[in-house]
Amino acid sequence: MAAVGDSITDGDSRDLNGGIPGPLSWVSYAESRDIEFVGGWAEWGATTDRMASAIPGPFDADVLVVLAGTNDVSARSHREIGASLRDIVHTAAIDRVILSSVPPNDFARAETVRLNAYLRTFSEEQGWEWVDAAAALRDGDGFEPEMTSDGVHPTAAGARVIGEAIGVAVAE
Repeated sequence: MAAVGDSITDGDSRDLNGGIPGPLSWVSYAESRDIEFVGGWAEWGATTDRMASAIPGPFDADVLVVLAGTNDVSARSHREIGASLRDIVHTAAIDRVILSSVPPNDFARAETVRLNAYLRTFSEEQGWEWVDAAAALRDGDGFEPEMTSDGVHPTAAGARVIGEAIGVAVAE
C-alpha cells in the first residue's frame, strides 16, 4: 500500500514518505500482517494541487490510498479538487485506488459534509473504491468527543479509527 495525503496522513511521522508512519498517522493502524506500507507522500497543509505537483511517482504498490481535501475545503472548487486527484492517481501509476472521506472539520462543517459527498460520487465515477473511513469519528457534522485535539486533526484514537477502516478496505 502507498498513501498520499496531508497532515491527517502524516500525523507525527518521522519519515512517512520513506515508509515510517507515526502514532498520529492513520497509516500506522492500516498496516497489518497482510498489508505492507511502502511509502508515499504527505505534508502538513498540503492541498490536492500541492500533492499532485509534489508526489514522486510511480509508486511500487498494489493499492494507492488517498485521503485528501481537508486543506482545499474552503479554498478550491470540487472540480479543481477532482482534477488534482486524477493527477495524483496518474502520477502514482497504481491501478487500484481507494479514496477516503476526510475527517470532520469543526471550522468548516457544512463544507466538509459537501466535500465528502462529492468525493464519494467522484470516486465512483473514476472507478475507484470509496471508504468512509472517518464515519466513526463523527458526531453529526463534527467530531466525536476524544477524537480530535483541535477540531481538525484526529487524536491517536481517531487515527486508529481511520486506519482500521482503511485497512479493512485495502484487505478486501
